[in-house]
Amino acid sequence: MFKDYSGSFIMTNGRNRIRTSKRKSYAAATDFFPATKLMWKTIGAMVLVTLIIGISSTIWYGLQVQVALDQIGNKRTLNTKLHNENRLLLLQRDLMLSQEQMGAAAQKLGLRSPAKNQVRYP
Repeated sequence: MFKDYSGSFIMTNGRNRIRTSKRKSYAAATDFFPATKLMWKTIGAMVLVTLIIGISSTIWYGLQVQVALDQIGNKRTLNTKLHNENRLLLLQRDLMLSQEQMGAAAQKLGLRSPAKNQVRYP
């Protein structure tokens, strides 16, 4: 029936006043920011959404890298093919510009070399 207040009140010697002690209880510190079920559910939902976004962005980034590497491989194949075709065209051009090839083409057309008195130099 009687409460014991001996730990929370102190008698002073001089004036017969009762002062409260300055001790802080731990219950007051935990009541300042209580962890409720709603807060834990909210934190759990935020962690779950962050995890889903992180995993999906990692998968999307990996697919983009794979698509880019496939495009690089296709362009390398096309580049090799065009390089070989360019080399072949250069060989054909050099062949067409040779003296023997030009002489054979001129004879097919019925052209002949000019006589000595037909050649004039400026």
